[in-house]
Amino acid sequence: MEQISVTRVTPEQFGYKDRGMVKWLGMMLSDHSEALKKEEADDQLMEVEAKEEMMEEEIAKVLYKAFTTGSPVLIQANVMQNGNYYKDLECKVSGYTENQIHLFLKDGRVTNCTLGEIRNVEMMNSLDWYDKRK
Repeated sequence: MEQISVTRVTPEQFGYKDRGMVKWLGMMLSDHSEALKKEEADDQLMEVEAKEEMMEEEIAKVLYKAFTTGSPVLIQANVMQNGNYYKDLECKVSGYTENQIHLFLKDGRVTNCTLGEIRNVEMMNSLDWYDKRK
């Protein structure tokens, strides 16, 4: 029996230079971005029950205690979207000026609000803030 010799031609012989993992980076970034968008959309669609609406004086007392002790709080905004409230903000009160309350969010962002924009505020367990319950 006669053997037939087969010559294999590789892409490198045609001048292709493999870039290794670099070629996958674009695909991974787009997949990651897509997953983040989906997660954000899921968070916004999540039904959040309305907490008891507090008076501004009650809110101010809780925020002042949180500010003086450095304790984290959960704030439910007095804003609705598609018939649902936004999920609670996990934050620390970093300061206040005249009518603005400055907040340091758990995810590292900084924002501010007024007393009128807050529906409910409650002290948060510090272990949850630092993720020590795992």
